[in-house]
Amino acid sequence: MRIVCISPWYSEGMGYTENMLPKALAGQGHEVHLVTSTAQINYYSPNYEKTYQSFLGPKFKEPGIQHIDGYTLHRLPYYETKKQYEGPGIKGLYQYLQHLQPDILQSLEILLDCSYDTARYARDNNRPYFTECHIHASIFRVAGKKTWKEYLKNWRNSFYPKLRYINAASHMCYAIAEDVAEIAASHYHVPPGKLKIQSLGVDTDTYSPVSTPQQQHEREEVRKSFGFQPDDIVCIYTGRFTADKNPHCLAKAVDALNKEGLPFKALFVGNGPESDVRFLQSMQGCQVSPFVPARELPRYYRSADIGVWPREESTSQLDAAACGLPLILSRRIKVVERVEGNGLLYTEGDHLDLARALKELQAPGIRNNMSAVGVRKVREHFSWEKIARERIQDYIPFIPSLK
Repeated sequence: MRIVCISPWYSEGMGYTENMLPKALAGQGHEVHLVTSTAQINYYSPNYEKTYQSFLGPKFKEPGIQHIDGYTLHRLPYYETKKQYEGPGIKGLYQYLQHLQPDILQSLEILLDCSYDTARYARDNNRPYFTECHIHASIFRVAGKKTWKEYLKNWRNSFYPKLRYINAASHMCYAIAEDVAEIAASHYHVPPGKLKIQSLGVDTDTYSPVSTPQQQHEREEVRKSFGFQPDDIVCIYTGRFTADKNPHCLAKAVDALNKEGLPFKALFVGNGPESDVRFLQSMQGCQVSPFVPARELPRYYRSADIGVWPREESTSQLDAAACGLPLILSRRIKVVERVEGNGLLYTEGDHLDLARALKELQAPGIRNNMSAVGVRKVREHFSWEKIARERIQDYIPFIPSLK
């Protein structure tokens, strides 16, 4: 089966769907191509140079073809669209799909110019077409100061014809959680009969708990490099150091616990505006590390004891759980299954309540029990291998020779 995935952007060394799903599908023995633009992920961010460039490089890459993790990456020139944050366009995409002659088309978003171009190709050439939706309720925002009614009216007038075409062409839309499915139905008008909830996943071959003497030694060395003591309880956060992610709340919680004389520490792996980095570093017990490639993140997770994400859903939460970390997440998230039995919820933005939750995990026995639950849960329900197998089973009925 020749599967072609389409993503508006792509950055090497990350762990998002555009990096992991093609790899997992190729691991099932199929020929997989990912067609993307020359734009890096988050290229539109006003703080790109300060937040991402040191890790990812310039905003734009050169066009070309690469072979990565068993699949073929095709970069085509990008072009700007009216809504940058929803993704750039991909020049010549329709013609390039004619060249690739896919059996299955999988867009990694819904409402994008590249999704519309893919839908046109799918309908013109009678090819099975699938889409995805990743927008959680916690990050869904109405632009500007317009009321919801005004925004929706203007949005429908501008985008609804293309969206209607995309939904008509697609056979199924994969929503990564129940709240995402609700947004896909209400905002993107995906027919309920075409929605399927399927979580994002984890590469469980890469993300796993300490299980060898070498990994135990590595854990000790990483902790030592940041000045953490053997008995310290290290909390880790990975991602952007910006207000929308609010790692500041964790820093303030750890600072408060240190002032109580408790052995909590925090490691922030990522980057952000200089003022945010300085704030995190100013809090007692807190250390900062720049972004690292996805393949290096497991050693950082294994060096920690608790994973904390103060706001919003992130696939990093599943990666951390796979490495054996109990989680503390916001009560506002909808994917509570990520912490059922292997973590706690806290009142978003309240650093004292976060400190309270951390103290509940102070005993090693409690953390160990939660660790075992989280590792088992991720392996059974959230591995990319499992997701790829299920996706292939969805594709097969549309390929006559494979029925």
